[in-house]
Amino acid sequence: MDFSNTEETSAEMLQHNEEIKQLGADKPGKNGKLKIVLDVEPSSGKTRIKEKESAFPLGVQKEMYYDHFQPKMTHVYMVSSSGGLLQGDRYVIDIILKKNALTHLTTQGATRIYGMNVSNAIQVVNVSLDDGAYLEFIPDQIIPYKNSRFYQEINFKVHDNATMIYSEIISPGRIGMGELFDYDICSLRSTGKNHKDELRFIDFTKIEPKKMNLQDFALLEQKQIIGTLYILAKTKDVEKIIQTLENEIKNSAELECGWSTMTKENGILLRILGNTTRDVFRLVYNTTKIVRKIVLNSDFHEIRKT
Repeated sequence: MDFSNTEETSAEMLQHNEEIKQLGADKPGKNGKLKIVLDVEPSSGKTRIKEKESAFPLGVQKEMYYDHFQPKMTHVYMVSSSGGLLQGDRYVIDIILKKNALTHLTTQGATRIYGMNVSNAIQVVNVSLDDGAYLEFIPDQIIPYKNSRFYQEINFKVHDNATMIYSEIISPGRIGMGELFDYDICSLRSTGKNHKDELRFIDFTKIEPKKMNLQDFALLEQKQIIGTLYILAKTKDVEKIIQTLENEIKNSAELECGWSTMTKENGILLRILGNTTRDVFRLVYNTTKIVRKIVLNSDFHEIRKT
């Protein structure tokens, strides 16, 4: 897979693209691929995986239906047989929800970015939602190890009549090993459009700890965990979400938060700073509960992983 020729790959992502002397890029296991298409089954009304394509080490577990608030919603875990992303890894993930599909999507665990002496790791994620689809995409946190370089691009194409919640949480590193902001770069770019290819938002987070004083004012404010939450929804729902979300943010005294609405008032971008992933995830789950209540008129409980 030649990332240098893909539209999604920016020039920035191709930095540190040196030759790898060990198992190089384009070798088996270095080009992870996952594509899943989720659609409503006419006979049962449940959302199911109708199409699946994967290449080692990426995969997906069988659908699960354990949400008694939304019994027809499918819960899907993306999995990897690798311990994390290594130098030279190139992953492409495509998530497609057909009309009226209901899905909660998450990962089996944190995304670990291992230390590198050459090259980098690149991940491109494309998410598409048709009319009436609803997606809660809440992966575990990204953990950049010492001397790692990670570039991610996410492209959202969400119908104006669909709803999507996506969260992104960045850890400072392996805290238990004493690694705090010892990585080289973590660059995350997200672009959202509607079904007419009209731009809804562009967001770019670039952290280079060895070049930045991250504790400066207006950067991390003495916090260690960075969270971003994207909510794309119908304008009438966004207004209701904001009213409830403001109270939720006020009750999160341990966090620093800021939010803004998207170009046509059809989405919200929420930035979160905290000192523990647990605190940040609590706000993510509480916000998901707010959105689900307004859009689906049902409750939500956070997913417990063991």
